[in-house]
Amino acid sequence: MGQMGWMGPYVEREGEKQYMGDLAKAKRLLQHLFKYKRDVVFVAITIFVSTAVGMTSPYVLGLAVNSILARNMHGVYLFAGLYAALYLLNYAFEGRRTYLMPVLAQRVIKDLRDMCFESLQRVNASYYTRRPSGRIISNVTNDAEALSDFLTFQLPQVLAGLTAIVGSIGLMVYLDPSLTLVSLSIIPVLAVFSALMQKRVRERFFETRRKIAAVTSNFQEVVGGIKVVKSFAREEEEARRFDRVNTENLVANLRASKLSAFYNSMVQIIEAIGIAIVLFFGARQVLSSAITVGILVSFVLYVQNFFNPVLQLSLFYNSYQSAMTGLDRVYRLIDEGGKVAPKPNLLRVRRLEGQVEFVDVRFRYDGREVLHGVSFIMPTGSKVALIGPTGAGKTTIVSLLLKYYEPSGGRILVDGIDLTQIDTESFRQHVAVVFQENTLFEGSVMENIRFGNPALTEEQVKRLMVEYGLDAMLSRLPQGYFTILSERGSNISEGQKQLIGLARAIVKQPSILILDEATSQLDPPAERAIQDTVTKLMQNRSVLIVAHRLTTIMMCDSVVYVEDGRVVTQGPPAKVLQENPRLMGMYRYQTTFGDRV
Repeated sequence: MGQMGWMGPYVEREGEKQYMGDLAKAKRLLQHLFKYKRDVVFVAITIFVSTAVGMTSPYVLGLAVNSILARNMHGVYLFAGLYAALYLLNYAFEGRRTYLMPVLAQRVIKDLRDMCFESLQRVNASYYTRRPSGRIISNVTNDAEALSDFLTFQLPQVLAGLTAIVGSIGLMVYLDPSLTLVSLSIIPVLAVFSALMQKRVRERFFETRRKIAAVTSNFQEVVGGIKVVKSFAREEEEARRFDRVNTENLVANLRASKLSAFYNSMVQIIEAIGIAIVLFFGARQVLSSAITVGILVSFVLYVQNFFNPVLQLSLFYNSYQSAMTGLDRVYRLIDEGGKVAPKPNLLRVRRLEGQVEFVDVRFRYDGREVLHGVSFIMPTGSKVALIGPTGAGKTTIVSLLLKYYEPSGGRILVDGIDLTQIDTESFRQHVAVVFQENTLFEGSVMENIRFGNPALTEEQVKRLMVEYGLDAMLSRLPQGYFTILSERGSNISEGQKQLIGLARAIVKQPSILILDEATSQLDPPAERAIQDTVTKLMQNRSVLIVAHRLTTIMMCDSVVYVEDGRVVTQGPPAKVLQENPRLMGMYRYQTTFGDRV
């Protein structure tokens, strides 16, 4: 007998509302399945044939028993051979289905994951700020995998089981209608018991998923913040906290396993009672010569064939819940990208002069206005410093310029054209950003640099690095340009990450350059060494510098100082410092002690 499928990738989150009904999800899933009609037809044929063969086998076995009792060896050989042939035929078709169904399931899962990835490429940046990255990853991996398990194992078994139930009842009626009624008399008992157990099953099912969610969340939190944990010597406390949630998960699963064992045992007992009833009444009919011993044997086997799918249906319920919940999240993610409909007739820019103008720009986030009428101009080829305290709105301004969001009001003009009317992809091809913290990908240093401009050859990249003075520093890495970086570049320093980020901007040769304290992670000697690189990179292009060091602003043509989402003052660096005594004091302090805003 099978075991109830308690565990799986599904993680229940309290407060999460269902995105769409099961019928709607099933219709969409069928569309994905019927993209592979040939595979679906073959799977259906294998299920039907293997089930039909399985239903015929008990009848043939009964005929063989009758032949034995009649001492008809010719019949014994015939039916034994037929039974063996049916078994081999069933094995062949079942084996073919076992191969085809995972292939079909994995093709569908691949399509869904591709659609998820495409959606994630289209969604606004706010989508990522509203949802933890772990949850998004879980949608694409675990939730999709729950559907894969359902399609591969449970769905074909249940379809075969339902066919077997209907076929078995039909053959039982054909053999003896009265004994069929006796055989089915136990079904109401099974139905009532299953209905009473269903609520408890569901509760235990969801409880295990809530607990595994807590384990996953705690583990991911500690791994992500392991440096903080170690620096505060909190290893023992965090170990105890993890042990607590892990123990709760163990207890929940033990309770679920106990209920699973109880349910399966009771179904087996009910099955045994059903077989005993069939044997009792069947034996009386055999003794009265109403039926043969072979028919009684067939009936017992058909009763077993009936109960096996019933157990599979209990497994199906749990797997179905996991699959539908996972599919709900997958479709929610896919449809999120569809909300960002591409605007028609957007202008694709082949080149930019680089003039940027913010005109009374406002921006609301989560119902709160974070930018209040921001206005400033960055003329072509100029260098503008954007300064202000933490939370002033600097990052929001940069995000709007990069088209991560659209303004709630006002306009952003690039070369006199409203940014909302410019095609995003073509615009970003002319913009480069060097972040304070640069994200690197697994692969070589060269691959990470060419991420900024894949069209360049390795030799062209090296020539640019020599021209801009970064070649010597990059060559000092263990294998130079071909040093393999681990996840997020964890095997190199933060300063080396910034060098690679700077190299990306160089190979892109942008019209607009955004520097978010691009050398802040470098040690003073290294920072001084690449100052000429930064200066050369800023030549003949528009540069927006998000400055945390006030000493940086003196190299700029103008300064925009923001506080609480408003432009407080702007103009040449000397003028801005003179008009703001607080900034002047901070500037003098930093020139002396090297501090930051």
